[in-house]
Amino acid sequence: MAFGYQIGKLADATGAFSAIALAPFGKVVLVIFIIGAIGHGAWNILRGAADVDDAGGGALGIAKRVLSICIGFFYFWLAWSAWGIVAAVPVSMENGAVQQTLTAILLALPFGAILVFLIGVSVIGAGIHECYSGLTGKFRENYKQYKLENSRSSGIVTVLGVLSFTARALIFLLMGYFFITAAIQSDANEAIGIDGALLTLAQSSYGRILLFITAVGLVCHGVLSLYEATYRRIC
Repeated sequence: MAFGYQIGKLADATGAFSAIALAPFGKVVLVIFIIGAIGHGAWNILRGAADVDDAGGGALGIAKRVLSICIGFFYFWLAWSAWGIVAAVPVSMENGAVQQTLTAILLALPFGAILVFLIGVSVIGAGIHECYSGLTGKFRENYKQYKLENSRSSGIVTVLGVLSFTARALIFLLMGYFFITAAIQSDANEAIGIDGALLTLAQSSYGRILLFITAVGLVCHGVLSLYEATYRRIC
């Protein structure tokens, strides 16, 4: 998209799964993803339940642990969505539809606008935390420092962290802003997902440049995950 190729698409997770399924051996790739997503979901639930990261029992620690558990269930949902495509079950949710449907349900509840507003604030807070973790190197705290520092990968991990967490922070900030807008205007259509955040970047001034930088950051996060798999402190 950043280079103007017609083949480029902006998609959320469901849209990406559909595109992968149409590629050669695409469903095989999705099966591999499903296995990984289930494992990653279980790992995050374990992180929160067993406090693997030593977050503690304080308010902030409990919030971090609950967030880890929520991430775990989110990856279970991703696995289920991917399986629906592998099994050739029609996927009814289009890009951004999940966020809009959830927002519509919440807005229909008593004090629903307040809940959506709080979700927006939480997503923005997550974005700020992502940016802080990347720029300060705090994300490295969960790595086996003695192994990382003695390897040639330490500098690479630092650069990948800055680029990847900053890109994720930008996406979270945009998503949070539109959730807050949806709460204020009581309009579920204002809520957006990753695809909507990327589209917002693309339509802004210097949109293609921002979209390219964000794309590089997201690729860096994927590469960083490989390093995390190697150097992650499990307990």
